Amino acid sequence: MTASRPSGACAAPAPTPARPARLSAVLLVLAGLLLTGALVAFPGTMASAAIPSPSVVPAARDGEATVELVSSAPVLAAPGSTVTLTLQVTNGTDTVLDGAQLDLGVAWRPVTSREDLAAWADDGGTSTAGSRQDGAAVDRLAPGDSTRVTMELEVDVLGLSAENPWGPREMSVALTRGDATLDVVHTFLLFAPAGDAPDPVSVSVAAPVTGPAVDPLDPDGYDLALGTATADGGRLTRLLDAAAVTGSSPGMSLAVDPALVAAAAATGDEDAQAWATRLTGAPAVGDDDADAATSASLTSSTLRTAATGEPADVAVLPGYDPDLAAVAHAEPSRADVAAATGGEAALGSAWQRPEGWDLTLAWPDGRPDVATLSAGREASVDQVVVADGLAPDDGAAASARTAVETPSGKVPALVADAGLSSALTTLTDDTDAPTAAEASTRVLADAALVALQQAESGQEDLHLLAALPRDWSPDPALVGAVLGALDEASWADVVPLSETVAAPASRVQRDDPARGERAGRSKGELAPSSVRRLLDAHRDLAAFSTVASDPVELSGDADQALVAPLAVAARTEREARDRAVDLAVEQADALQQGIGVADRSNVTLVSDTGKLPVTVSNDLPVDATVTVVLRPDASRLVVESRPTVVVPAGTATNVHVPVRAIGSGDVTVQVEVLAPSGTVVAGPTSFSLRVRAGWETAGTAVVAVLVALLFLGGIWRTVRRGRSSARTTGEGVAAAAADPQGPDAPAGGDVAAPDRDVPDRDLPDRDLPDRDAGDLPDHPHDPPDDPGGGGAPATRTPPAQATETDPS
Repeated sequence: MTASRPSGACAAPAPTPARPARLSAVLLVLAGLLLTGALVAFPGTMASAAIPSPSVVPAARDGEATVELVSSAPVLAAPGSTVTLTLQVTNGTDTVLDGAQLDLGVAWRPVTSREDLAAWADDGGTSTAGSRQDGAAVDRLAPGDSTRVTMELEVDVLGLSAENPWGPREMSVALTRGDATLDVVHTFLLFAPAGDAPDPVSVSVAAPVTGPAVDPLDPDGYDLALGTATADGGRLTRLLDAAAVTGSSPGMSLAVDPALVAAAAATGDEDAQAWATRLTGAPAVGDDDADAATSASLTSSTLRTAATGEPADVAVLPGYDPDLAAVAHAEPSRADVAAATGGEAALGSAWQRPEGWDLTLAWPDGRPDVATLSAGREASVDQVVVADGLAPDDGAAASARTAVETPSGKVPALVADAGLSSALTTLTDDTDAPTAAEASTRVLADAALVALQQAESGQEDLHLLAALPRDWSPDPALVGAVLGALDEASWADVVPLSETVAAPASRVQRDDPARGERAGRSKGELAPSSVRRLLDAHRDLAAFSTVASDPVELSGDADQALVAPLAVAARTEREARDRAVDLAVEQADALQQGIGVADRSNVTLVSDTGKLPVTVSNDLPVDATVTVVLRPDASRLVVESRPTVVVPAGTATNVHVPVRAIGSGDVTVQVEVLAPSGTVVAGPTSFSLRVRAGWETAGTAVVAVLVALLFLGGIWRTVRRGRSSARTTGEGVAAAAADPQGPDAPAGGDVAAPDRDVPDRDLPDRDLPDRDAGDLPDHPHDPPDDPGGGGAPATRTPPAQATETDPS
């Protein structure tokens, strides 16, 4: 239920038929008597109410006199009962409000349509319900003053009995002065004959927990915005307070951006750290003294709110809350969608999902089209929350969980209930927010209609979802009061989101999502060309990062920078988002320049096999595992293998690649360095290789032949020297020993020297061993001895002297 008030000048009531003056006077007198006997006004006091409300008096709207519903008791009006209404009148004008009164109107017909209920609750005009039932005077109010008025309504006056149907009726309270209607509250009377209450429906209330957009050029601005939102009274702090399960409230479910929580835990702001600790129950990450520091940073107000309880349950959004619609409209592949929604993994050691945070949700902004839902199917999520659209046909009651047909297959989805979501969205700290009684009555009336639809359709165990917007800034006391009242009602139960996810899927027909040109792009959505740049850079970086044993350690920061511009929050920060896109792509490109190949001069290969050295450098902060690939442009060179090596961080390594030559010629060899993923991380570069296959074998053969010839020549020379005429024979030695004068003296005749030219040079002296003549061997040409033994010995001819001719 929400208050509906006219804006601007006071509107005059509709004209009524003229009556005789006497009749008018009589009616006025009777009315005064009736007011005295039937209605009692208690300015400044508050009757007991079944629906709790904040004790803070709502702020007056400048320039307007207003009426607000403070409480309505009992919640259910049974036949014969009396409903007590407490209202607050505030004079927001700069003049005295005098002569005003409150008029109460109730319709006896039940509200049977949720659309009619919403129309009545949201009506900002001055229409009133049914006929005027009762009225009460309002005391004179000075500018800015307020007063409370209690009115009592006898249910039987409406003619409602046990025969009338169970359900809500329109009710209004109008603030009038003379013929002018100053303000009107539109609310409901919940009539319930005994024993007719329908079976309860289950309601889950969920809100996304997301932060400001990241501006890489203004990190201090981001920290300041985060600190403000998590400070005492900040939006994110109030969101935790509203979600807390307490003795009077069943609490809410939250869908948390892990990047936001990680940033809050890592920042130096004490309020942000305390907020992250309260949400996760874990100290800030990355500091040995995190426990002590975080505990010390808790302010008294934070400790007070932390004691109120934890959320009903917590789901996790993809890291940085990416805009699924923007991704879908860039024609992504399955890998692209996985990359865009995989920001949680990129956080690395800065984030560890708390125990129990098992559910992962994609939460598109606005009304998703078919392409967006199809992208949700490819994302690494359990469910896609549809906050707007896919309403059941003809307003039928349907559970939130369903399966949506798309060209890529069925998508598991949680479809929000429009009526409940709209009612709970108004529970903020704005000055025009409804009171707890107004909001509670509307929500209770709406849930009552759903319970009636459930009973009429024969369905059982309906589970509804109220989805709240990202920028929701709740009033924790107001939210707690409304959810507490809803949970206490016999026709509704407030349950955690996990129960709704576990409930059976609804098979009710729903509106089709927009397709093709009917869909279009939402306001502020990142252009497909920019999304494409981010996705392409992320794909290349992911392939490159496999060089590291832990890819996240290498590329985590760059991965985060590539996902951050896709955030839904960046829709309102377009200039900062465009800068973030450029910087993220540049950072990813720069990282991929960390592996290099050294240039080299031409190389000659003279053998059939060999190993070509390739120098690979690693300028990355981590060790890199790479594979070196050589690609010759001719078949005369065959690369035997592709060696894989680990190049330490900040060093260069020579990698030897085995090759085999099957022919001679010049070859251009291309060098590439591959990551384990197969992507090229360095190169291609090239160098020239002169292949001279067989030269080594031929050269070896030539050398071997030359060595053999030299060896044989040495042997021949040695043998020839041993048979040379320059050497003295045994006879010569014996004759020389017998004739000390030497061989020049004739002995037994002249002996002619051989006819040959002898060089005119000195021969070296040769020392011969002293031997007996009998020890010397006979000359092979000596005649044999006389067999008779009597003859004289044959004359021996001394050998001629000869010189050794130089064999060279």
